[in-house]
Amino acid sequence: MYKLQHRMYLPLRICFLMAIMLGWQRILYAQKNTGLPTRAELEKEKAQLQRQLEEANAHLQEIRKNKNLTVRQVQLLQNKISLRDKLIENLNDEISLIDRDIRRAYADIQDLEQDLDTLKAEYARQVVYTYKNRSMYDYLNFILSASSFNEALHRYAYLKRLRDYRRHQAQSIMQTEALLKEKISLLSASKQDRTQTLTAQQKQMQQLEQERKEKNQLLLTLKGKEKQIMADIEAKRKAQQKLDATLAILIRREIEEARRKAAEEAARAKSTSASATASAKSAPAASSSAALLTETPEEKLISSNFEGNMGRLPWPVEKGYISDPYGRHQHPVLSYVEVENNGVNIDTEKGAIARAVFEGDVVTATFDQYNRWTVILRHGQYFTVYSNLLKPLVKTGEHVQTKQPVGIVYTNDESGETYLHFLIYKGTESMNPALWLSSNH
Repeated sequence: MYKLQHRMYLPLRICFLMAIMLGWQRILYAQKNTGLPTRAELEKEKAQLQRQLEEANAHLQEIRKNKNLTVRQVQLLQNKISLRDKLIENLNDEISLIDRDIRRAYADIQDLEQDLDTLKAEYARQVVYTYKNRSMYDYLNFILSASSFNEALHRYAYLKRLRDYRRHQAQSIMQTEALLKEKISLLSASKQDRTQTLTAQQKQMQQLEQERKEKNQLLLTLKGKEKQIMADIEAKRKAQQKLDATLAILIRREIEEARRKAAEEAARAKSTSASATASAKSAPAASSSAALLTETPEEKLISSNFEGNMGRLPWPVEKGYISDPYGRHQHPVLSYVEVENNGVNIDTEKGAIARAVFEGDVVTATFDQYNRWTVILRHGQYFTVYSNLLKPLVKTGEHVQTKQPVGIVYTNDESGETYLHFLIYKGTESMNPALWLSSNH
């Protein structure tokens, strides 16, 4: 009976210890596999938003030096409001994450306390049993009473495993106590983080309210200058129409030139290859309404690489934000007026350098009726356009690399306005640049 009790007793205790260890692993695994944003991701996003807010605030302070109120001030304020909304949302996510950590910490502490009580109770029973059977005679009698030498060896090994098990129990108790202490410390730190984050959130909400009031006041003031704003809208509309027409002519010229070269190449190959003749007959005519270029294999590769970087292209200026979005949208001051943009206007700082978003060839550098320059780059079937430049920094036919300077952005000395008008075309079809530029700006 003595032998049977001990042989059953040890496996049960080992299974119990393994269950506890598996429980710890399950806790750690759950912490790493939540499917929610991590603190590191939120911190990175928060740092980026704070940097953008600082830039927007610097731009606003610069334009406030101008005594004349402008639409750009409203746009800057709206940009700050949008950024601060995102920052508050980021802080909300951080608070939710902290709350989740606090709930998990409470649950883990409760589980660990229960495990610790169970381990201590089991260890106490083992100590009592060992004390009652501490006599060397009992151990020897247990071994020598075996019916064979092999059984005596098994009994000796069993006693050794029992001693090892008690030692492991003591180690488990110490490990559980250390983990419990760590969890309590983390819980305290999480509570402190929550308090600090709530304070930061409240501060951001107060600033947001002030900015909204300032924007509303600006809107009221600017509505008194409705005629002036309408005249400015009309002037910009005419300038954009002229630019769009110029771009259409230049891009179509590129398309026709590429088709002409392709046709010449096909004609040269006609005398040496029947298949080339068939290919030339099937090639599109110069009068085709298709908007895409006939590309060489090298140009097709460039187009493919350009397309593959959609959403990852660097911004055409180092610092800035989109003040006037792509497509048809409401005017920032006159809500009953709709404006349309074939590209985006990117507000930036005085003296900013426009740079290529992808390697390509300079189609042209041309200027408009306001003596503002426009640079057009070709990337296979795609074109990028950099307009409202003070002067270009590249020449027609030049090959440029990604982020290479292509021009200096123009600054209006009267309004303090500095913006780059940036467009992307696939053939003659305009694309939304915001979808192509990297979000990590």
